[in-house]
Amino acid sequence: MRQRLAMLVFLLPSSGLKIRLLNLLGHQIHPTARIGISLVQAVERFEIAEGVVIGNFNAFRYLKLVQVGKGSRIVMFNWFLGGSGFEPGAVDHGSLRTLRMGEHAHIVSMHYLDCGGGLIMDDHSWITGIRSTVLTHAFDPVNGGLILEPVTLEKAAAISTNCTVLPGVTLGEGALLAAGSTAWTRQQIAAAHLHGGVPARRLTPITIEASLYDRHRYQG
Repeated sequence: MRQRLAMLVFLLPSSGLKIRLLNLLGHQIHPTARIGISLVQAVERFEIAEGVVIGNFNAFRYLKLVQVGKGSRIVMFNWFLGGSGFEPGAVDHGSLRTLRMGEHAHIVSMHYLDCGGGLIMDDHSWITGIRSTVLTHAFDPVNGGLILEPVTLEKAAAISTNCTVLPGVTLGEGALLAAGSTAWTRQQIAAAHLHGGVPARRLTPITIEASLYDRHRYQG
């Protein structure tokens, strides 16, 4: 019943009343956060910090935890799905069916993000552009069954537009995955390097200044 009531409240436009109602229903949402019209189905808990913005028309389904750090942003038309975390035999090491975003992390628009195995984004990390797919579950062609492992973006790592990222991938600190690239299952994307291609390979060292990822510089 609580989740059904929350589902209705999440469909309301952003307002202080909406935040207060969601907190009464057991979520933990800072009063300065803004949460637009969202489809939320069977999500156990939201923990939303100061200054977070979640835009309109995002969908969150079958997640255990959505945790978004201070100043972070989710723009529009993104899908966050946790259903793969219910697979028989799935072992929970603390990440199953979770979305965790650190401070000032950003997800832009129209991405498909499977969080069944967990999606972990450290501070200042980005999923940019549109139409990227993150999968935390996949068929295991060697042993059979399912690979169910988290995808991790370390501090200031970024996934560009129209990329595919498979289970167990880690993007090292300051790494950039170029547009249209595919990171294979359990691939380690080296810190402070540009990777690109299918499959992604290391191309060149790269340094992204922190100021370039400060969204406030783009706001008038």
